[in-house]
Amino acid sequence: MLSGRRAQRDTLERLLADARRSRGGVLVVRGEAGAGKTALLDHAAGKAGGMLVLRAAGVQSEAELPFAALHQLLRPVLGLNGRLPEPQAAALGRGLGLTPAEDRRRTGNGTGSWSRWRC
Repeated sequence: MLSGRRAQRDTLERLLADARRSRGGVLVVRGEAGAGKTALLDHAAGKAGGMLVLRAAGVQSEAELPFAALHQLLRPVLGLNGRLPEPQAAALGRGLGLTPAEDRRRTGNGTGSWSRWRC
């Protein structure tokens, strides 16, 4: 299924190893339809034993909704929002429409805080 993708698998596995050591990282996975992006992400999820895997999928009908993908991604852990520092929890709540919106531009501050602790 992933033959010839050793370099990509190694990169994903290094990111997972870093995450286990509480070190953040990011990877952009892009390519044409059918190129194997989902297979690579499925491989990573399979190697993430003992870790919480959060996933979101783009939905065309939600393309114009602010933070729709972020809401989909964080929905399984929204109950843990109280573990964030208050300013970040408030910003995230506003951005996701959970509380009145004063300044949704600050949602990134709340989102970034999720990576600082484990669920």
